[in-house]
Amino acid sequence: MTVFLDEVERWDDESYGTYAVTEDEIVSFAERYDPQWFHTDPDRAADSIYGDLIASGWHTASMSMRLFVDGFLSETATLGAKGLDRLRWPKPVVPGDELTIHSTIHGVDESDGTDDYGVVRWGVETTAGEKTVLAIEALVLVARE
Repeated sequence: MTVFLDEVERWDDESYGTYAVTEDEIVSFAERYDPQWFHTDPDRAADSIYGDLIASGWHTASMSMRLFVDGFLSETATLGAKGLDRLRWPKPVVPGDELTIHSTIHGVDESDGTDDYGVVRWGVETTAGEKTVLAIEALVLVARE
């Protein structure tokens, strides 16, 4: 069943999924997109302020996006997004973390769109255990039925 704009509130205060983060994936992503030493060199990263290799924030956002699609967007009549109003990485992701996302609807603006869609202010928080590793507020276009 596809969730349209008038039903999107059903995703408010919902959690979804787990994503197991590996050292190999952290290094592979970083070597390709964000080759800073604390993402690519486990030995040097062990002696850093982080005490371990950490995932790029962009990698964290990508893993979170995967969970967001699997948990919510794949069942929602989305048409893309207008952007982000907020993006934070409060704590780093390290190898062995298991990520989960929590969805909060911050508002639905039916006038900021067309007769075909409205804009959902969608908050997503990604956690690894008790720590928050990503917080975003996305402006998602959702079709009307």
